Amino acid sequence: MRKRLQLYVAVFASLFIAMFTVAHAGEASRSVSAHGLTVHYGIVPASKAADSARTAASDVGAVNPDTYHLTVAIFDSATGRRLSDATVLASVKGPRRNDTRFHSKPVEKRLDPVKIGNAVTYGNDFEMPWSGIYHVDLTVTQKDQSKPTSIRFNYDHRF
Repeated sequence: MRKRLQLYVAVFASLFIAMFTVAHAGEASRSVSAHGLTVHYGIVPASKAADSARTAASDVGAVNPDTYHLTVAIFDSATGRRLSDATVLASVKGPRRNDTRFHSKPVEKRLDPVKIGNAVTYGNDFEMPWSGIYHVDLTVTQKDQSKPTSIRFNYDHRF
């Protein structure tokens, strides 16, 4: 458990640095606002996340090169308050494969909460073997609300 937490800390730190580097470079924003929520997201190769945590967790095994780590930070758009008590599900649907006209089958996973200080992010690993547009559907269920909130964004995956 401790090693997994250390891995998440390393991933969060990497994404935090990457977010500010991207913003400083003037590139496109990796955030979306809908239904009263603002989601900031980052996607990094899972191998990079594992490499950055290797000093803390020496038993981190080999990671599939097609595996990427999705991390999201969710805020209330009106107040700017970070959501720290939500259940977040992500459904990731890949682009059409080269050998067929069809999109890959969506993969749904729960995004695990990671708390660092007072900041909570949510994340999990997904297979992203093809270049192209990945459709990410988030379902955010807050403890104080009966209905979940759905947010969709597209991620242009290039390597």
